Amino acid sequence: MFTRNRYCQLIIGLFAVQFCMASAADTDHVRFEGEGNGRTAVFETDGPWMLDWSIHSDMPSLAIFEMRLHEGVSGDYIGSLVELHGTGSGLKLFEEGGDYQIAIVARNVAWELKITQISEGQAAETKRMSIGEPTLQDSTRETLRLVREGTFSEWRPEGNDALLLFDNNRMRWRATFAQPCPGLESATVISFVTPAAGGLEDYDSILLDDGTRCYFDRVVATRLD
Repeated sequence: MFTRNRYCQLIIGLFAVQFCMASAADTDHVRFEGEGNGRTAVFETDGPWMLDWSIHSDMPSLAIFEMRLHEGVSGDYIGSLVELHGTGSGLKLFEEGGDYQIAIVARNVAWELKITQISEGQAAETKRMSIGEPTLQDSTRETLRLVREGTFSEWRPEGNDALLLFDNNRMRWRATFAQPCPGLESATVISFVTPAAGGLEDYDSILLDDGTRCYFDRVVATRLD
């Protein structure tokens, strides 16, 4: 848990930077934001914890951003977290708790940092997904969003919410979408699209002739009477 009280500090110098830390009694995370160079207040957290960072700029081609992690009490340098020319965002997982401080070296950017305490289970899942080792449950869930190539010969929209697929044996699949697929109901031509990462024998979405792409959320097989 976080043990610091509510803390806001305004530093005036070459850059003006404002840091705000929420009370541990109110939330399980702390947030810092600012523009240009600066250092966060020292924060204390149990492990594991997650750093969620994002930067924005009106001049992204001139934007420079670097985060450096320091030990909170001694101020000793631990390592560089991010070095970036341009804008972006990201997440970083830390397994060990302690007292820390983050130094920012930045130009032409506004930045925001959010530090969140997470559970051991969340940390394990984050590590597993980051190295591409899905569980059986993950694989099953992903399979339910795919349509196998060559398993159907006809299709028919069911409003803008679902797509019915038929084979020669009157088997049908009902593919639903996470959100309605605008224009599907009136479409006369659709393209089936393979995932960006994965085999070419599966479809994970459809593409309408106006460029709208709709991703399958669930595909269920049903035999017609």
